[in-house]
Amino acid sequence: MAPAKFVGHFDFDLADLKAAEVPELDNFAAYLNEVSDAKVSIVGHTDSVGSSAYNQKLSEKRAQDVADYLAGKGIAADRMMVSGMGESSPIADNSTKAGRAENRRVEVEIVE
Repeated sequence: MAPAKFVGHFDFDLADLKAAEVPELDNFAAYLNEVSDAKVSIVGHTDSVGSSAYNQKLSEKRAQDVADYLAGKGIAADRMMVSGMGESSPIADNSTKAGRAENRRVEVEIVE
């Protein structure tokens, strides 16, 4: 079954995807190379620790780093829409360590 979405996670204050999740991103990239007309949205997120301005920049860096990785796997830049949401769209409770870890993510989703 074709992957429709990839969600990768990051350690605190870093923009490097966790190594254990790279094979899944590689699989997603391989699928994108098979469906050459598909476009993807790449959206970075952070937890709520730190200033909003810093988190916005970090979320953008996370998204761009994933986009750069995908470009290295043959995905054309014009197929990728890259953005950062900072801390504005949590999916888990930022008051817990586990929740903050879930919120430090990049979501890569096929949009067309």
